[in-house]
Formats: sequence, C-alpha cells, structure tokens
Amino acid sequence: MKLSHLRLPIACLALLSLGAAAQTTWPDYMAQLRAGPSESAVQAMLPDDSRPQPDPALAPDLARWQGVWKGWACFLRRCDIAIAVDKLTPEGATVDYAAGNAQQGRINAHAEGRFQDGELSVRLHTGARLALRLRSDGDMEMSVWKPDTQLLSAGVLSRNPLASPYARHVERVATPWTDDAGRPQTLEMVVYRPRGTGPFPTVLMNHGSTGMGRDPALFGLTWASPEIGEYFAARGWQVLFPQRRGRGGSDGVYDEGFSADRAQGYSCDAGSATAGFDRAMQDLEVVLAHVQTRPDVDARRLLVGGVSRGGILAVALAGAHPERFEGVVNFVGGWIGQGCKTAPTINPALMQRGAAFEGPMLWLYGDQDPYYRLSHSRANFDAFLQAGGRGEFLSFRPPAGMNGHMIFLSPGLWSEALDNYLARVDRR
Repeated sequence: MKLSHLRLPIACLALLSLGAAAQTTWPDYMAQLRAGPSESAVQAMLPDDSRPQPDPALAPDLARWQGVWKGWACFLRRCDIAIAVDKLTPEGATVDYAAGNAQQGRINAHAEGRFQDGELSVRLHTGARLALRLRSDGDMEMSVWKPDTQLLSAGVLSRNPLASPYARHVERVATPWTDDAGRPQTLEMVVYRPRGTGPFPTVLMNHGSTGMGRDPALFGLTWASPEIGEYFAARGWQVLFPQRRGRGGSDGVYDEGFSADRAQGYSCDAGSATAGFDRAMQDLEVVLAHVQTRPDVDARRLLVGGVSRGGILAVALAGAHPERFEGVVNFVGGWIGQGCKTAPTINPALMQRGAAFEGPMLWLYGDQDPYYRLSHSRANFDAFLQAGGRGEFLSFRPPAGMNGHMIFLSPGLWSEALDNYLARVDRR
C-alpha cells in the first residue's frame, strides 16, 4: 500500500524562488519522526562552497539556524536530504538544498528563504512550498506542500552524525524457477543486520500490495521499513525483507490475484484472489528454506511478520510451519480490501490457515484504515480464534494526518506492546 503524501517528487525541487506563506499546519505525526540516515542509494551532495561558518555577531535565536542538516524524507526514507542555511538576517536566510534518490538522481538548488512565525519558508518553482522548523534539540523538521495545504513529503534532519543500529544491504535468494529463456530467477531481499556478531535472532518481514494494483510503476519499488528495522535492530534482531516475484528488484511476474484485465488491478473473485495468495506463499516457502540455511540466523529464535498482505501471509506461513517460528507479528493484515464484497469471506478463511500455530500471535491494527475497518479485522481475528488460533488483537488510533493502515510508520504506537510480546515468546 502506498502513502502518497509522504513521497517527494524530487524533480519539482529543481528551481526555487522566494515567497511568503501562512504558517504551516504540520501533521501530528511529526513528533514521532526521528532523524537518521536515509535509505537512498543516491547520496545528496551539497556544493563544495556550502559550508556555513559560525558568525559570533548573530543573535542566539538566529545562530541556531546556521549550519548543515542531513537526513531523510519521502515514504520509507527513500530520499536523501541535505540542507545548508547561511547568511542569516532577521528576515530570512540563504538556503542550499540537495536531494537524491534512485528514481531521479541528484538535485541541487540555491534559494532565499523567509522567516515567518518561527519557520523558514521557501516557495518552489512549481508553486509548492518548502517549510523548515527547528526542534528544541536542534534537529530540523522539513515538509513540502502543494501549494500550501497538500502535504507531499516530510522528514527530519540533524546536524549531528547520523548513526543507525543496523547495516543495510541487499542480497539475492535463489529460486527453483526460470524465465522463458531458461535463465534462473532470483528474489531480492533487503537485510537489516544489527551491530555485533551473529547468529542473530531474526524476523522475516513481508511486504504488502500496491494499493489497488493499478499502477505498475509501484511494482518495482523495493519495500523495507526503516521503522520496523530500527525497532528490531536496536534490540539485537536481524530483519529480512524479501521481495516476492515481480516486486522490487525480484525476477519474475507480479501475479498475486489480478483481474483478467490487469489494468483493473486486483480481482475480487475468490478463486483468483486465493490463487494469488497461494502463489505468494510459494515465494515465502522458498525464502524460508533459504533462511534456514543462513549461518547468521539463530533458527531457534525466528519470528515471521508482515504489513497488510504481508501480515496475512505471515499468519498463514506460521500455520504451515508451526515448528519453525516462535512468534508472529501481523501489522494490519488482510488480502482483499473491503471494496470487494467477497472480503468478509476471503480474509477470514485465509487467516484461519494460521490456526495450527501453537503459540500466541500479535495482531496490530489501526483505526481509520481505508482498506480494513476495525470491525472487519476483528471479525477476521474471531474466525482465527474459532479455528483454534491464539493471540492478541490490539488497535491504535493513528496521529492526525496518517491513516490506520500506516501504523507501522509510528513505533510510538506499538513498541511497548511489541516489547511485551517479545518478552513472552522469545525462547532464549
């Protein structure tokens, strides 16, 4: 599923111009965002001469704005950002902006910004607006708006060195499949490895769908959650994010229950939807077999989890291999959205496949989910329990500006519950 208002079209920042705007209505979830390194393979590069020097003549309230901030923006931290602020006056400052991501490369811009109501505001060439404000600890919040009310992107930058509790890298997983020319197909897998030496307790974390399945451009985007990765890595867990066939950088065709006319997206037909689910399970069977051979994995301490479609797949995979996992973490899981009349039949039936797992599961859901209302998800959980499953269902109210399907982006909502769950199930 996508979060469009957190995805930054970097190209729109190529040209900036000065302009004033009303005070920004920042989303409530900004307070939960933390500075850190981006996930972009393309690093933002400021000009060599963009190195602000401390000016002892500046008043303290202006001096705190002078410097270089680095960090992330965009959904899943896919954009690397660097901002230099210099030549400050009570009215404004000079801003050097640098950004980079894999889709659009590097962008640099130089502009004059104005202070207004405690923010530094710059009007973009496209009519959008870049807004900056400082936190009490000196970190910088940034947001991009079009023109002033629609949030395009948000992120957090820091002047301090950016540290991460994990090392991120990408691997290939062999599969038994070949393409039409007989070439072996492999799956992409993003690995978040904690500091230290293994073998590590490991989480196999699975991605969801692509909204309605109508935008092929989204199929090629690799999904890995820095929020989930950071949570587990800080506790010594390794996190593996496999990309199923046709998703991200994986080989093969993405074919998880589409309509006969693929332009219509995912099918509501029970037969097609279930066939797509079974195909996804085949991918996870291959990944699980690979995980069991890895020397960096403590096979006695293996969790499976996922978000959206990945959540329901995690439930079913644990039911298919109850002896392999010590726990299951399901974020907002489901297979068919409630826009399909068949959802109340398909989703509980698939959830019941996990009932063979003997341990308790943790199901985490959000209010105001555009795909699965809480009443629907609770009914799925009840069906799972009636089939013999065990677990806990928790619901959370997302901060304003975020829908309930995206609660995985807000560890502040669920980290305590997950801490308690790990304490119960982790066999040390």
